[in-house]
Amino acid sequence: MFQPNDRETKIYVAGLPWITRTEGLRNYFERFGEIVYANVVCDGATQRSKGFGFVTFKEAESATRACENPNHVIDGRTVDCKLAYIGARVHNNQPNQYGF
Repeated sequence: MFQPNDRETKIYVAGLPWITRTEGLRNYFERFGEIVYANVVCDGATQRSKGFGFVTFKEAESATRACENPNHVIDGRTVDCKLAYIGARVHNNQPNQYGF
């Protein structure tokens, strides 16, 4: 569930390479501002990356700057990022399986 400030400060990063781990995600996005939390989502059983993650910035402006850049390349692969509350929705604007 999103915290009140997460709508402005949390981004969803899609298309991550399988080799990218949380530290790499954090290191890449630090150029946009101070990070409060970063996480690459992994399968619980295999610990293999699911190819997406989240970064929460201290300031909303940092998240906005990160999302304005259309050319993020992490570990050699172009990835996409959006504010998490937008990126978490499916294309027909219906909530996903997590309710957002």
